[in-house]
Amino acid sequence: MNPSHEKRNTAPRLAPALEVKLADTSAGVIEGYGSVFGGMPDSYGDVIAAGAFRRTIAEHRKEGTMPALLWAHSQANPIGRWETMAEDSHGLKMSGRLNLDTAGGRDAHAHLKARDVGGLSIGFYVPEGGRTKQTDGSFLITDVDIVECSVVACPANRRARVASVKSLQTKSELIDLLREGGLEKAAAQRIAGGGWPALAGEDEEKATKFAEMIAKATANLRTAQ
Repeated sequence: MNPSHEKRNTAPRLAPALEVKLADTSAGVIEGYGSVFGGMPDSYGDVIAAGAFRRTIAEHRKEGTMPALLWAHSQANPIGRWETMAEDSHGLKMSGRLNLDTAGGRDAHAHLKARDVGGLSIGFYVPEGGRTKQTDGSFLITDVDIVECSVVACPANRRARVASVKSLQTKSELIDLLREGGLEKAAAQRIAGGGWPALAGEDEEKATKFAEMIAKATANLRTAQ
């Protein structure tokens, strides 16, 4: 790869949202999205555009290679191999297989089965001209060279937290989440009281917007601490 490329290693952020799942538990087959298109900017202020992975996918296919499958972006900790990757309307969909003959692969498998971890995050280079500043101050990524995709506890894309929020079962769980973000108990109770109907109802769009607001607020709280 061109050494002048800007390396953008999407480090973990809030919490699982770009979920990775064990598709075949006994064989260690995993699948999920390494990145999604559009939405809110990630913790670097970046938004990935549809088509951003098209060139790098074609180059990997031509060369018979795949991005590395790592544990938490550590080059010293490969845990298996990616077998397929493709763009769809949602993002970069990937499937692979954990190497259960290695300690790292077995550990990752055990953590995924127990749901201790559950996210994916990519490491990539942005070639010259592949990143454009937008009017709102965020950056639109239109071209990348993907190097690796890691199983992580906290993916870099903020929609990680959205998925967790949407899976909450009770108002008390929402209060606990808000308190984790740094809110006082009384404030968390007030917010949960006003927002829980959206999350508990059938209006997915309202639930997603509310979850994104929570994600942004908790991220700001943690940054300020």
